[in-house]
Amino acid sequence: MTCTAAAVSPFASASEQALSIRERVASSVELTELYLERIRRYNPSLQAIVVSNETDALQTARQRDANLLPGSLHGVPVTVKEAFNLSGHKTTVNFPALKNNIAADDSYVVQRLKQAGAVLLGKTNVPIMLADYQSFGSLYPTANNPFDTARTPGGSTGGGAAAVSAGLTALEIGSDLAGSIRVPAHFCGVFGLKPTENAAMHGEGHVPPPPGSRAGFVAMACIGPLARTMADIELAWNVINPPSWDYSSHLPQKPRLKTSLNEYKIAWFDDVGAAACGSDTKRVLAAFLQTLQAHGVTQEKRPFSLHWLTEAYAVWGLLFGAIVGQHVPWLVGQVMKRQFAGGNAIDIRTAWKAGLSLHFPTFTRALTRRKDLIRDLQQRFTEYDFLVSPVAAGPAFHHNKEHRPIELDGHTLPYIDYAMPYNIAYNVCGNPSLVIPAGRASNGLPIGLQIAAPHYAEPELIHFGKLLEQLGFVCPTPASYQ
Repeated sequence: MTCTAAAVSPFASASEQALSIRERVASSVELTELYLERIRRYNPSLQAIVVSNETDALQTARQRDANLLPGSLHGVPVTVKEAFNLSGHKTTVNFPALKNNIAADDSYVVQRLKQAGAVLLGKTNVPIMLADYQSFGSLYPTANNPFDTARTPGGSTGGGAAAVSAGLTALEIGSDLAGSIRVPAHFCGVFGLKPTENAAMHGEGHVPPPPGSRAGFVAMACIGPLARTMADIELAWNVINPPSWDYSSHLPQKPRLKTSLNEYKIAWFDDVGAAACGSDTKRVLAAFLQTLQAHGVTQEKRPFSLHWLTEAYAVWGLLFGAIVGQHVPWLVGQVMKRQFAGGNAIDIRTAWKAGLSLHFPTFTRALTRRKDLIRDLQQRFTEYDFLVSPVAAGPAFHHNKEHRPIELDGHTLPYIDYAMPYNIAYNVCGNPSLVIPAGRASNGLPIGLQIAAPHYAEPELIHFGKLLEQLGFVCPTPASYQ
């Protein structure tokens, strides 16, 4: 078979690749071999993919070519975050106590991808127990950013974002409890969707909780895609999102209501209390808003009050502590505690320690406080279609395993304040949030922006993202990986 160069480009969208395979313009084997060759060539410098599924991937690709089926990802090579079980392979979440943990079954996400016909290339790098905005630990080499390998690709879906950005996979599925999809998407210049909480089931075959854990409380965490195009975000979302009554209830999604940009009204903000973003981020946001204004989007600056933000951070800390306290060993708890050390603009440590105790009255009061926060945020969405904000104070920072303060515009920010304040309110309240590549910092690093929406408004959010993509907000390709 002779294939056009475009049909087998590693940067072609998953949607284009699936169509090429169905029309036999390209083959699944050729695409799989292309990605595997790029992984062999580029992964040693990135350490994006840490669990290889090469033998099975090639066998599956041959089967996909022999039997063309209607799956939307039929024959397309993809990756998943290391935290998702892939039968016969390790799921360690970079934690030494799980170094020999072999998955007996596929996770819910992997099942969905296989049902759609995808070819699993492997699994991507993560921090220890997914608890960092970098991706490093004891078991896997440190993941690097494809725009500058001296910098982090983010965490916890850091390896996945790097792999998508550098053309080592067609798309990635990650998870997000405090920005773990959104921060890596921003750092690596790709699209990323954190969905509505419980829109797709998070916990089946995902670690944590550790294997064998009897812990049952999960909140604020979601699974979602990272990709190079909005078409692929939509495609992947439709693969993992369909209702599965065996797993969870599923509320109907909002219908698409608007067809052009001038029908939308947005609110925006560029700081969260004392945690202000840097000059590059403000410049990119200002240019983004100017573009939207030129296309008729109504906009208004509307920051959250410091009181509301303080309450959201406290409730996130309480609930995160309750989740962690069910199953995380004492030693891991101590590692996490260092990340929440004092000196931050937001006080997570006190609330996290209270939640870790699993004191039931404290826990139930936190749920009540969460309801109030959700009510307040949903009220804002009666006035605006979306809320636009930074994902982090600045672009990807240099590797920082000691979690030292991060330099920005001639001063330093506490480690936690660099990204967490912009993200966790949408985890607390369960709202979907889309990250789009919006521009570049003065040093050439990507800067993304996040767009939050009401619960179950993913179709409208994805549609808005497509309109923005048409305006030129697209993924940059790192020069060394073209």
